[in-house]
Amino acid sequence: MVVLARLGANVLGKRKDVDVLVYKVDRLGDWLLAEPTLERILSAAKLQSATVAFWVADESALLRRWRQPGCTVESFALEPEGTVKKIKRAWKIVGLLATYRARSFICLRHAPEPIRDFVLGAVDAGEIRALSWVIRGDSPQEVPHEILRHCAILDGMGIAPPNSRDLLPNLAGRDRVRDGVAVIAPFSSGSIKDWSDESWIKVANELAIRGFQMELWVGPLQVARASELAGKMIGNNLATRVAVKSGSLRELAGAIATARLVLSVDTFAAHVAAAMDAPLVSLIGGGQFGDFGPWRRSSRQRWVSNRISCFGCDWRCVRPRVDCMLDILPSEVVAQADEALLCDAETGTNAAASN
Repeated sequence: MVVLARLGANVLGKRKDVDVLVYKVDRLGDWLLAEPTLERILSAAKLQSATVAFWVADESALLRRWRQPGCTVESFALEPEGTVKKIKRAWKIVGLLATYRARSFICLRHAPEPIRDFVLGAVDAGEIRALSWVIRGDSPQEVPHEILRHCAILDGMGIAPPNSRDLLPNLAGRDRVRDGVAVIAPFSSGSIKDWSDESWIKVANELAIRGFQMELWVGPLQVARASELAGKMIGNNLATRVAVKSGSLRELAGAIATARLVLSVDTFAAHVAAAMDAPLVSLIGGGQFGDFGPWRRSSRQRWVSNRISCFGCDWRCVRPRVDCMLDILPSEVVAQADEALLCDAETGTNAAASN
């Protein structure tokens, strides 16, 4: 199919030649983790006056709109739902494979999967740089395993940084902190990574005792669910002040930048808070533990998990319940929040803003 499509593109004069073609079809948090690597590839290409194009996921559109990647971008759905949408994705991929010809093809999606592997086998490129991951489930030493994979790709290109930590995201803007405000991101993109409402309520009670006002930041499709959770929090403790917030990624980042404390499951908000060196407590399960998190810029960031024997399952959970998430104790989350706040008080917010 691709061969025929490529012949048609040749006849119609639709072929596009680029020096570097980067495949990064992932969601928001994965894209944020890859930004320093992508920027390094772009900078190296510009020094050689080379042309660059990205193939990315529709799911990262909001982040790319906020933080422009600075090159040609083509996108298709990472995980479309329904037969019709899957067929549209297939046609889009075939069209891209037929149109583009590259000197170098760089794959920064390391999870082996049919679509990625099909692209790797069919792309028209002089050289292909790619890795495939093995889920390990162990704690990363300095950076998540994903960053080490990016570093290995860059090393093969001769543009790796001296220290892999240089590839961690670093977002400026944490200043003018709103004292007594806690940003909570209680929901992930998949329920398997979520915590229970009852546990969040217990944490909210403890934050209320400490004088915190809470903002539940969620996506537009999660507002009703968040409102229900907020109602439970308020009903359980009349002193609890809770507001539900939803907005653009820029607005979410602004709220995180000015929050005294951030609590989150393993989702985009957690990565933004870590990149800003904000006081963070993130709950992380064992499905891909070590691959995209935990990571931190300083001791302000704390990742809480419930380590069990099946860590590294790639979220193919075989238990009746997701014990690695649901059995995380609220008391541990609160204790880690107190430690993160103490560290922030000792080192000073201004130090975080200058990192």
